[in-house]
Amino acid sequence: MFRVASLVVALSVLAAPALAQAEGNLSRALGYAPASESPSSAWEARFGAGAANPGGRESGLLNYGAELVTPRIATLSDRIANAFMPRFHLGSSLNLNGTKYAYAGATWTIDLSQTVFVEASLGAALNNGKTGGVVPQNRLNLGCNTGARSAASLGYRISDRWSLIATLEHFSTAGCSDNLAAGAGNPRGPSNFGARLGYTF
Repeated sequence: MFRVASLVVALSVLAAPALAQAEGNLSRALGYAPASESPSSAWEARFGAGAANPGGRESGLLNYGAELVTPRIATLSDRIANAFMPRFHLGSSLNLNGTKYAYAGATWTIDLSQTVFVEASLGAALNNGKTGGVVPQNRLNLGCNTGARSAASLGYRISDRWSLIATLEHFSTAGCSDNLAAGAGNPRGPSNFGARLGYTF
């Protein structure tokens, strides 16, 4: 009996640090993340793939994406006010058999908890899409090679370094309908949906 009690005490002492750490992680996961601990105060590289323009032209093709996101321009102590501090991004959306574009702009990250966050992004973009009077049936008619890129994301932090982000992005062709070279029909930019893996460094 003494040996069993001694073994239980020894195991309890050895397991105490691990249990304390697990309890701390659970508390952090259930509560809001303090602004000073947010991964958005560091650089982040993202890469992934998804579906190109589901339901429209160029659909059924695989779309690849890569992005570099800067830290916030400032970190505030108030969590709500901190959400309005943007991060800047530079990225690309590559469809090997369709429209490709590069973009740059601002991203706003809102921490819903220590592990879950949402984002909104807006910026300018350049594409290599079809803009002439004759556009193949399987390609989008973008009307012009400049435009705006907007995106909405839902993310989950797997660890302090890694995160998984589901993103819906759209290349806007607003203003391209006035381009005479666009030919007949309304110009339309791609809307891509996919997932990216982010690494904070």
